[in-house]
Amino acid sequence: MHKKIAIVGRPNVGKSTLFNRFVGKKKAIIHDMPGTTRDRNDFVINWKDKSFIVTDTAGWSSDISEFSKAMSRQLDAAISGCDIVLFVVDGKDGIHPFEPSIAKTLRSSKKEVILVINKIDTFAEEVKTYEFYSLGFDEMIPVSASHGRNMTELLETICDKIGDNDNIRNDDKILKIIFVGKPNVGKSSLVNAIVKEERCIVHNTPGTTRDSLTVHATYNDTDYLLTDTAGLHRGNKTKDDMEYLSNLSTNYALDEADIAVLVADASQGIGETEAKIAGYIIEKKKPCIVAVNKWDLIEDKEDRVKLFQTQLEQKLKFLNWADIIFMSAKTGQRIDRIFRLVPLIYEQYSKLLTQQELNDAIRTATANKPLQRKGKLLKIKESEQLISKPPTFRFSVNNLELLHFSYRRYIENFLRERFSFQGTPIVLKFRQHNKSDKENK
Repeated sequence: MHKKIAIVGRPNVGKSTLFNRFVGKKKAIIHDMPGTTRDRNDFVINWKDKSFIVTDTAGWSSDISEFSKAMSRQLDAAISGCDIVLFVVDGKDGIHPFEPSIAKTLRSSKKEVILVINKIDTFAEEVKTYEFYSLGFDEMIPVSASHGRNMTELLETICDKIGDNDNIRNDDKILKIIFVGKPNVGKSSLVNAIVKEERCIVHNTPGTTRDSLTVHATYNDTDYLLTDTAGLHRGNKTKDDMEYLSNLSTNYALDEADIAVLVADASQGIGETEAKIAGYIIEKKKPCIVAVNKWDLIEDKEDRVKLFQTQLEQKLKFLNWADIIFMSAKTGQRIDRIFRLVPLIYEQYSKLLTQQELNDAIRTATANKPLQRKGKLLKIKESEQLISKPPTFRFSVNNLELLHFSYRRYIENFLRERFSFQGTPIVLKFRQHNKSDKENK
């Protein structure tokens, strides 16, 4: 069982920078604007013979607004569910008036606490750390998260506290599912409904989720990583740099995902924005499920199903292989279907055909529907599967100029039907056959 480490502290002390340093890449958005991080963000860290989950949290604030209360609830939940707390403070600014009260709360929680004094870039600056002894913690480590200074010492301290019985678990098979869609379609509500906990702050203001948020979930004794993303807006212009960073973060998350769930609003249908997001998914060559959320609000469901199926065919032609699920995050209706489909789709995404299977399929396909243009017959001389994830095939033909787009689509559809490539893109590459190719191998 993984030990859980929560990174806490007031806004803008470098919690997300520290989180990114643990992760090894820019997973959390970094910005000078306090409150950039609003949700808890999980990541599995492997260090030497230990494994643990590190959680980035929203800044602890004395602001008592409704929204700040939601962030505070997230923070309290992160602390209650963790084994070790990293209390991050700003070494350059000194003790903030609000930090003694944070320290008091942490001491009363009875959790293991490591005081991380950030922004101590050099040995000479460590003199600034002495005043932080007044916060009352035995374990105190000066670091520079932005430069990586003393990170090894911090990791060693964490591992010492974890103990000897928590070894690395094989996480290679944990599937990563990313939820994408325009703002306010219910992505965060959907993730919360799955994990049965308020892990994503839900608010009726579009753009509440600024960063890509990853949480652990278990379904039928199988572990998954779920990534909630900032809403993607249509158009080429971004309103500000925060929106740009959010969009960029989403694209990074797409790179790492195993399967994408494109979330649409049942009352709004599929439009240009969904088509744009689908384009990102296709570009990244990811398997996909289309989730139509807020289905509980629809009265004439039969007509709505027909409308969505038509829109899927017309506006998302290149995603016509994706399964569509009509669901409700609010009521939980059909959410379980995501987890019924995901293992099946990933299996198809990872499929490798034998050479014999592929040869037999291509012979049958060309015999059933030969392509003849200008009195010449197209012949597929050689075929091979190059890779999986996604399944990628290369065909050598006698005359590349005879090949037509419609015949490419025919071959793709034939392979899909023959081998049940459900929910996954497949890539077909054609090249001019060269007689010397075989000799050169």
